[in-house]
Amino acid sequence: MKQGARFQAAIILLDKILGVTTPADQVITSYFRHNRYIGSGDRRTISEIVFQILRRYEELSWYISTVLQGSTHKGNTNKARLLVLIYAHKIQNLTVQDIQALFHFKSPEDKYGPPPLTTLEHMFLKESEKLTPDQMPVHARYNVPLWALPHLKMVFGEYIEEALPTLNQPAPLDLRVNTLKAARENVLAKLQEEGFNALPTPLSPIGIRLSERHPLANHPLWKDGHIEIQDEGSQLLALLADARPDMAVLDFCAGAGGKTLVMAATMHNKGRIVATDVALWRLNRSRERLRRAGVYNVEFRSLEDAQSGKWLKRQNQRFDRVLIDSPCSGSGTWRRNPDLKMRFKEEDLAELLIKQAHILERASPLVKPGGRLVYATCSLFKEENQTQVENFLTHHPDFHLIPLTDIWTSVLKSPCPTNNTMLQLTPYEHHVDGFFVAVMERKK
Repeated sequence: MKQGARFQAAIILLDKILGVTTPADQVITSYFRHNRYIGSGDRRTISEIVFQILRRYEELSWYISTVLQGSTHKGNTNKARLLVLIYAHKIQNLTVQDIQALFHFKSPEDKYGPPPLTTLEHMFLKESEKLTPDQMPVHARYNVPLWALPHLKMVFGEYIEEALPTLNQPAPLDLRVNTLKAARENVLAKLQEEGFNALPTPLSPIGIRLSERHPLANHPLWKDGHIEIQDEGSQLLALLADARPDMAVLDFCAGAGGKTLVMAATMHNKGRIVATDVALWRLNRSRERLRRAGVYNVEFRSLEDAQSGKWLKRQNQRFDRVLIDSPCSGSGTWRRNPDLKMRFKEEDLAELLIKQAHILERASPLVKPGGRLVYATCSLFKEENQTQVENFLTHHPDFHLIPLTDIWTSVLKSPCPTNNTMLQLTPYEHHVDGFFVAVMERKK
């Protein structure tokens, strides 16, 4: 494909992404599945263009809104097309003449190229040349939503301007070794023999980090259930649940089962894990993963039917561990899901805080005396994390917080990366997605 055709494909994809709530990676996968004429190299280039634009959405949107607000020219504009135009001009440093040459009438030789620039679009590019990055407000310069800045300031304090760029850097590809089937050192050696640039993850004892993304669905290690894709932070919070072979464990918001798999391995396929979720389709997605991993100590329970409330009451004080990987803003995953920054709004956060508190209330009675309630999110915001836990403990004196440092050294046998009683991982400090974990014990 010519560069103009790649830009046109990016415009089509961005137009779809801006118009739906479906995650960007799913939209891209579906588009390529229905347009198989696009080769693998072009797919990679187009995906990179789309994700770079999503990462720099606030910055590019600032150029667009600033130029159009000050313009005397009127006309219809397409946001996706303007995003690609300003990206080509300001990020790829193409001149207006370069862009005009790429955006021209379709011809038999270039039938997938974009239509020519309109008068308004030409004016837009010329006017944007008057704007420079030092004129941008902080949120646009660092590509975070304006409403999120105060929340991030609470996390990073005086280091915020150093930390914000790390939230937009592409995330590495982390793998988790299934210790039911293989040892990390053996899998690592195999990948290195095959030419992968692979290293052990610095914090998780069961993780491997690849410097580049690779398609792994047809790799023997994947097909045989020896590896799964899972960020190091996600591995850690499941390990910190400290699920053991003789326990009854409840994965309360199990989703597609990533943390269920980790706990099944730490339990050596013994004991009992109940994986629950409000969406049955999420649980169904995990069945194949468990089969491939050789896990058979897990049972599933949907919480979306009318009988779930009665079932939960019968489970009061029956579990040694209850893990809540709570629904959250996903702000800790912006590196790999940059479209979340433009989808998630401040009003969504207010609704989530109520939901998180409700989930804690619903799950906490299920913990045995002496058992543990593990609350986790993939968020950076204190309101979803430390504040949520503090509020819960204030109203539940039968639970107390276990210092995270104690659990870390006991379970992971390595120096803990924090001195705090709760764990907040960040891309800035720990080079992982933003994850939060707090472990509470019910008094005997």
